[in-house]
Amino acid sequence: MINIAIMAGLFALAAPAMAQETPPSTWRDPETRCVYLKVGETLSLRYRRDGKPDCASVQQDNTDASITRSDLRELTQQMTRSIEELRRDIGAVRREMEHTRSELENIRRETRQPRAQ
Repeated sequence: MINIAIMAGLFALAAPAMAQETPPSTWRDPETRCVYLKVGETLSLRYRRDGKPDCASVQQDNTDASITRSDLRELTQQMTRSIEELRRDIGAVRREMEHTRSELENIRRETRQPRAQ
């Protein structure tokens, strides 16, 4: 009885290892020369943010990734303008909140005073 339990346990432990015995097939994209793993009939293609294939086996072109001084200057100016707009918006919200708070205080004062008829 113990032998049967041991054999069943060993078989249960060995089943996942036997299932992975066959290596997955690969597919090479003829255009980009990227190698992808094929699982069943599907491919798991990965892409970078710029839309190019995420492929470690092919050297990537880095010439488009350079940022010039004018690009940096323009981006800095845009960031500065955006920060100033946010500051103005935050100031407007603070003023509106202060106005609302003072209005609420006035309403509370009016409701506390007894009304003369």
